[in-house]
Amino acid sequence: MVVLLISACQQVVKEKNGTAKKVQEIEMVQKKVDTIETYQKQIAFNSVLRADEPVVFNKIYTDTIEFNDYNDDFDYWHLKGFKNDKGVSLVYNWDWHNNEDYDFRQGNLIVVQWKLDSIFMAGDEEVVEIVERALDAKKIASGNQPVQFLKRKEVYDESVQAMVSNLVINQAFINNITEPERAAIAYTAFDIGNECEWGYDSEGNGRVLWCHIPTTLNLGYQCSDTQLNFLQKWFAKDTLALKKLKRCRTIPNTATVQTSFDEILIQKDEPRKTITVQYKVTGINTRASESWYYAQTDVFEYGLEHIVLVDSKKTDLTEGETNMNPDAAENIDPQNFVLALKDHILNEWKKQDNFDTLKISFINNVLNIQGNEGFTLSNYNFNEMVINGTEDPQVLYLTIGNEAGGGGGNVILDETYILTVLDAENFHIKREKTKLTD
Repeated sequence: MVVLLISACQQVVKEKNGTAKKVQEIEMVQKKVDTIETYQKQIAFNSVLRADEPVVFNKIYTDTIEFNDYNDDFDYWHLKGFKNDKGVSLVYNWDWHNNEDYDFRQGNLIVVQWKLDSIFMAGDEEVVEIVERALDAKKIASGNQPVQFLKRKEVYDESVQAMVSNLVINQAFINNITEPERAAIAYTAFDIGNECEWGYDSEGNGRVLWCHIPTTLNLGYQCSDTQLNFLQKWFAKDTLALKKLKRCRTIPNTATVQTSFDEILIQKDEPRKTITVQYKVTGINTRASESWYYAQTDVFEYGLEHIVLVDSKKTDLTEGETNMNPDAAENIDPQNFVLALKDHILNEWKKQDNFDTLKISFINNVLNIQGNEGFTLSNYNFNEMVINGTEDPQVLYLTIGNEAGGGGGNVILDETYILTVLDAENFHIKREKTKLTD
């Protein structure tokens, strides 16, 4: 949840004796609950909604914003949007789940009536926060920009202890998706990989293929009756689409040859009754060490209970060679190089007679070595390690800074090592050079 904190402008008020006095900063006012109402009438604030003017209490403002999402996960509900490309967040208190007048969609232009308000923080009633509170909102136009339905995001996977590329679906869009949009997305994803894995269902259908997009759209597993019946119903007037639906492919993300989405954008034009889906796809053939890429735009026309694909344009394929050898340096997680070099450095320290007296820690990729008197002898921050290639793709240069010293003061050294990849788990490392930095 993002709460917009509003800072006090440098306003002044006049005492009875005519002398000027600066108003206390808002952080000080917030901690004095019994005086907040006194200052409400005097203090002016800055707001993203009114970037060019100060705003005050006891005044209602009206602004147009682009709606993004509702966030109801905390004690105070928030309406989130954009004003002049800057994010805004307003506290609100209406039931959009059961009132379609407030069931806005991502990208809608809405007019919001709002005012400054003070709220108590949960669990600490002595702290008051100044927020923008939405009093009412009304849709004035549908968003006419493509909405990102799916994207890729690099995340750390604890199970494999490496960064992996995951598909992320726009949940705010899913919360308000219409049936024609659901049909267009489901058709687009029908024969393109989207994190499909073998598993089982609860109805005893044996081994089935669960894919990210159909599951998110509540269409069950790949090639299920739920998925096929839904698509056949909506595309009943599209003979070419019905022909495509007769052959349902089950390709898991472990297949030798497969495709996968990199991005999906969707745009709905209500006046023209069209839905445009733009998507980017990557394909790989691990056996042939080949990869290819393309982008495609599909345009659908829809009615109350049907949808038809009316246009489809695909860019030329871009092909390339992909090295799928797991022992190739380019396919090895750099964290493996970090751990190998860390072990190599510690093995060098073990050759010293006083090694058993040293205090050694390795936290968040930082190796710290202290002497028995608590002085830091070496400190390596592997998060700043630089990896450079050589003419031999299996040989790399690793350069890392070492804050070395002791009681007499520290110096910064740049240490360079040569790492040779023997296979995915074994490396040969030797020190190349050490340089004192300025």
